[in-house]
Amino acid sequence: MRGIVHKLNQIFSAFCGWLMLAMMVLLIIDILTRSVKKPLQGMAELSVFVMMVVIYLGLARCEENRGHVYLEIGRNLLPPSFRKISEGVAYLLAIITAGVLLYVGAQNALFSFMSNESIEGTVELRIWPIKFIMVIGLIFFFLQIIFNGITDFWGKRHAPRQD
Repeated sequence: MRGIVHKLNQIFSAFCGWLMLAMMVLLIIDILTRSVKKPLQGMAELSVFVMMVVIYLGLARCEENRGHVYLEIGRNLLPPSFRKISEGVAYLLAIITAGVLLYVGAQNALFSFMSNESIEGTVELRIWPIKFIMVIGLIFFFLQIIFNGITDFWGKRHAPRQD
């Protein structure tokens, strides 16, 4: 299971890199068309959607490489026995928080789908597909926190993977 999640994290992060390029192209097209007084409607909103996909699909890979905010100085000041307990509590809180985010995000995506939620304007853009992609990102983020917690708390601590 861990290997499958790792492989999908790699695929998602590579996809996010390409999406960043697409977002830049969308913004450049938006700027150029506005400067010649013939703007394409919905380009800025579309680039925001792409940014949301990049953020949520990239969460798990960042967690896998332990790239999120980490207060090392506080951890290093604790004695080893308290350090292990504080790490366990931190992972437990992270799992609970990610679980709540996943639950609420899934409920919101389902409601968005059922109500066919969209951004109104000159171009109507559906929101629910983006919300389901966000839920997929949160699922993998949640799983990765669990895997890191198991590895760090019960297993041997290891350095981030360098693939």
